[in-house]
Amino acid sequence: MNLLKTKREALLEPLQAVAGIIERRHTLPILSNVLLSRTDTHIEFVATDIEIEITTSMTVEGQGEDKRLTVGARKLVDILRALPEGAEVQLILQDRRLQVKSGKSRFNLQTLSADDFPRLALSEASTTSFTVPQKMLRSLLGLVQYAMAQQDIRYYLNGLLMVIEDDS
Repeated sequence: MNLLKTKREALLEPLQAVAGIIERRHTLPILSNVLLSRTDTHIEFVATDIEIEITTSMTVEGQGEDKRLTVGARKLVDILRALPEGAEVQLILQDRRLQVKSGKSRFNLQTLSADDFPRLALSEASTTSFTVPQKMLRSLLGLVQYAMAQQDIRYYLNGLLMVIEDDS
């Protein structure tokens, strides 16, 4: 099944945006993968390290059926970086493998089921938003960041409690 046909740069940009949080070694192999979700007009890229989830998307030309799969993010990014600038790239899904075609080059990457990919649950609680200048937020965080633990097993000590009340 033809998943996508586009320029190298158009595919590399969203992949690099999400691949930044993926670590090289994980206890769960699926965490080194990126989730590709194809709809009629878009492809969504999702990466997670269980604590953070990054999502981005790109529009695609041509008709395609809805499909979801996961593939090794670092390998795919490395392959795309190695291709010449302006190269036409085609992603084809066949028999649980993602084939990356460009010119005379062919790469086959193993995929894992998208159903096994961990997604962060969206909170149903009420949301709060606020606006603060970047310099002020940075200054405020700098005042308390020394007290945050770096790698404590008690995860709540690795973070920061923000209390937002009225206008403060």
